[in-house]
Amino acid sequence: MSTHRKRAANSALAALATGGLFAGMVGLVTASPAAADPVKLVQKYDCVFPLINNDPITATITADIPKSLEAGKPSPAFEVTTDTLVSSRAAQGMGLVGGKSIEGQATADVTVVTPDGPLTGIKVENSVTKTPVPNPPADFHVPAKGKAPSLTFNTPGNGRIEVNSIRLHDMIVRDANGKPIQLVTGQDSFDVTCKLTSTDKTLASFTITKGTTTDPANPTNPTNPTNPTNPVNPTNPTNPTSPTNPTNPVSPTNPNPTGSSADQNLTTTVKPGSGTGSLSMTQAGDSVALSPVDQGKGGVSSGKLQTVTVSDQRNGTKGWSLTGKVTDFTTAGGGKIAAGKLSWKPSCTPAPGSASNCAPGTAGPVGSTGATLASAPDGAATGGKFTVDSGLDLNVPADAAAGDYKAVLTLTLT
Repeated sequence: MSTHRKRAANSALAALATGGLFAGMVGLVTASPAAADPVKLVQKYDCVFPLINNDPITATITADIPKSLEAGKPSPAFEVTTDTLVSSRAAQGMGLVGGKSIEGQATADVTVVTPDGPLTGIKVENSVTKTPVPNPPADFHVPAKGKAPSLTFNTPGNGRIEVNSIRLHDMIVRDANGKPIQLVTGQDSFDVTCKLTSTDKTLASFTITKGTTTDPANPTNPTNPTNPTNPVNPTNPTNPTSPTNPTNPVSPTNPNPTGSSADQNLTTTVKPGSGTGSLSMTQAGDSVALSPVDQGKGGVSSGKLQTVTVSDQRNGTKGWSLTGKVTDFTTAGGGKIAAGKLSWKPSCTPAPGSASNCAPGTAGPVGSTGATLASAPDGAATGGKFTVDSGLDLNVPADAAAGDYKAVLTLTLT
């Protein structure tokens, strides 16, 4: 197989493989159809495929998820449907190397935000359904379904389901005879890394309601919320009321108890430590070397931002914003490349246990006026540690003078 044909095939994979990415990523809450509400999330990703490198994809996730569920009860798994629109260009690329179908696996990283804090690191595996490629080439849809595990929530309050990232693995392109086409030499399958480029991660928001309690010694007799130690007797409505509790009939097997109550005031102290109450950031280094470009040809000079770690220990409700702006690229001999030629593709990941989440800035030009690299919203509870990364691309004009260009990228956290 020629390199040209391999590249064309991989361009098709960018869209095809995504059809089953999101299926089953969020099987965390469910209810009967009457109690469920349809939800939809559209996300865009930039994926790195064999030979062709970066290629954007878009997928639409839909599911029926209830607006409320009960604390203390495990939720059954449920199905999520994903529809990915694939372009005719992708179909044409597959056809160039004889590809007739694609299948594989996808793993999604999901966070469920709860009143007790975010549940991070939830990995949900999905199967990408074997999907035919149209011939002659045309736009086509790749449907997918999947399931995810059940979760139990302990504390009443508000929650939401967020889709953070996806990873494609064990992807296989097959010919008309069902034989795998090797897009990576010596391998029948390949893996793909994808980065979220859109800002919306929330698939659904829901409310966790207080659970119904029962008397362990009498499970058919619910407790009285005004007197939890004395269950109501539902099987004897004519049972006379207790003079000390006229709203609660006396059960012959469970007479109304007597007693008293007392309060105890609890106190503790949280001692201040290093960095407590502050919003700060650190970075892995202060120098980034972008790849060289030949004079007279122009092209993209690429690199990677030194990793930035944001630490929010204010324990409040206010979010934060990390922005950046860059100077023009100049040489000692007077050469210049405008600041607007530098673009980035940000990403942001909260550390496990962080009270809030973060969102990457929009991929695009940085410029001298500045752009957002990452941010965290205001909320009932904020704080934690956040890892911020970004790819950097400098579009070098063909008429740029030869020389070593330098610029300063300034990051500001507020």
